[in-house]
Amino acid sequence: MLQSPLDLAGPVPGGRGVQRAVSWARDRTPARRARVPALVFALAGLSCMAGLGPLAGLGPLAGVGPQAARAATTTLSVSASTLGPPVPAGFVGLATEYWNVESEVGTNPAKPDVAFEHAVEQLAPDGGLSLRIGGDSTDWTWFPIPGMKQPPWVRWTMTDSWLAVTKRLVSDLHAHLIVGLNMEANSVEVASAELHAIQGALAGAAPITFELGNEPELYPHFPFYHNQAGVAVYGRPKGYSYPQIAKQWNHLADSLPRVRLAGPGFSGLSALPYLGQFLEQSPRLSLLTVHTYPLKSARCAGTGASLSESELFTPASLSGLAGQLSSWVAVARAHHVGVRVDEMNSVTCGGSPTFSNTFGPALWALNILPLYAAVGVGGVNFQSRPYTAQNLIQTDHLASGAWSVQVQPEYYGLVAFARLTPPGSRILRVGSLPPGLLGWAVRTPQGQTHVVLTNVGSAPSTVAVRAAGASGPASVQTLAASTGGLAATAGVTLGGQRLSPSTGELTGAGRASTLTKRAGAYAVTIAPASAAIVTFRT
Repeated sequence: MLQSPLDLAGPVPGGRGVQRAVSWARDRTPARRARVPALVFALAGLSCMAGLGPLAGLGPLAGVGPQAARAATTTLSVSASTLGPPVPAGFVGLATEYWNVESEVGTNPAKPDVAFEHAVEQLAPDGGLSLRIGGDSTDWTWFPIPGMKQPPWVRWTMTDSWLAVTKRLVSDLHAHLIVGLNMEANSVEVASAELHAIQGALAGAAPITFELGNEPELYPHFPFYHNQAGVAVYGRPKGYSYPQIAKQWNHLADSLPRVRLAGPGFSGLSALPYLGQFLEQSPRLSLLTVHTYPLKSARCAGTGASLSESELFTPASLSGLAGQLSSWVAVARAHHVGVRVDEMNSVTCGGSPTFSNTFGPALWALNILPLYAAVGVGGVNFQSRPYTAQNLIQTDHLASGAWSVQVQPEYYGLVAFARLTPPGSRILRVGSLPPGLLGWAVRTPQGQTHVVLTNVGSAPSTVAVRAAGASGPASVQTLAASTGGLAATAGVTLGGQRLSPSTGELTGAGRASTLTKRAGAYAVTIAPASAAIVTFRT
């Protein structure tokens, strides 16, 4: 069973994940929330994120809601020293379900949803986009096997048409594909049939990593299917353990062709004590995958309380998650395996209708991503499910035959990070900031330094940025909503630009102001519920 309130999964509304979220509803006591590994508090490297304490002697991020106000100028020092490895291509990726692909791009590979493709391309402007197809649908999907009767657990059948559409999508995006293989059925025949169908149809269209399993530690806790009598059938018996996960994962892996394998898509971070054993026993594993969500949907947690955007800016939702992940990275690195968070978003259970579409998740995403990069995570796939509350990129097929695309505010936070961190960029160490302000910095291979300052308080704040080696004027762009603050659901722009529904591209004249260095610093004022991006050369 999961042991931490940070061990959250991304469910399908009405499916197994809803039940998962309900089971965690009683796991939100202060004592539980305090159970962060001691290593978290020893990671001086995470001081790269200013204002996120309690790491490296910083105070806790208290008062980040509307009550936080500050008038005096504060100073942020930006060091020339770096944290973590260079940011790789495709660090920001997208995750979706098997059964959602045709909703997003249509059923005709000759006429794909170009608007959707363009919107997704913004997440990896330098190429190398990571696209994960799987999630809960991984273990409810099958490709028909001659002579085998369709199993009772099947909810979706892979077709030749779906394969053709997916091939066109990944080819157009020049994507790196992570695609799920059924582990819960515990059948070599089922997993092999899926692998051969995908490999045969998509050969040459994209590099493929096959992810075996999805949240296997939850198999004994939620029904795999219901039999004809309506009785719940579980994928694994009670007492199913982490050593058994490793044994079954390797049994299936050893029966598959020599392809790149990822897995097992742990639902959260509580598997840490077993990682070493799993990795030692899994020579076929090329990529360790895990899911992280900071908050639970109130609807699926079985409570009447609504979520507040300010909950995204507590240490537990930022530095706490990154601190735990750093432990995963250290164990994986010792076994020469990378780590990818291939399913993530701000809230579990397919999102929350009154929360996922607000501006708060945009600013959270902009600040969690550099933390993950600094601890050495290889990348993150943000979950998007059309026609749910978590429809990060929502497409519609118009009567005219054209496509239209809409994005949630969070999308702009992902695009901002992707633009600021081209491949090879290095996260920089920065000083601390008072509660209500967050800050991080990055140096690009092109010689630019970007400093991102986020104000989650209710009053404007002025920060004097002192950066080693900075000279000349600086430019400032903003990520903001026109009205509504953290709860805004519309009017979001990045540097004055917004997404065109018809093309899926950011349009509009980019806006930036100029700052002059005075007394050794660049003084920038950040409006409430917004982020300022300061750029200069070093």
